[in-house]
Amino acid sequence: MNEKEIRAMFQPKVCNSQVEFDNFMHSVNNLQSIENHPYLDRLREINKQRELIQIQIEGLKQQQKALKVEAIDIEQKQKDINRVYHAIKHELIELNPKGLKNETATE
Repeated sequence: MNEKEIRAMFQPKVCNSQVEFDNFMHSVNNLQSIENHPYLDRLREINKQRELIQIQIEGLKQQQKALKVEAIDIEQKQKDINRVYHAIKHELIELNPKGLKNETATE
């Protein structure tokens, strides 16, 4: 219902008794409640969906954190491997100086 229809249905009036006032007020409250039910139901559903989405977001954040930890572990393993190779290369260079190669190659 729109405002015009509601106002036409419930014209404020002077009531002759408390019973008449109570009945009129009950009618207004009843229709108001009936008209609000679909909105309240939809709002509850929206809130429920938002909470479910929030739960999914939190789950995705946890997955991101787990992937970050895994990436850090992989990077550390790469660093460990690279240190070994670097040490081997360094030892090789020390055992084979440049000047020595040229002298032995010409002999």
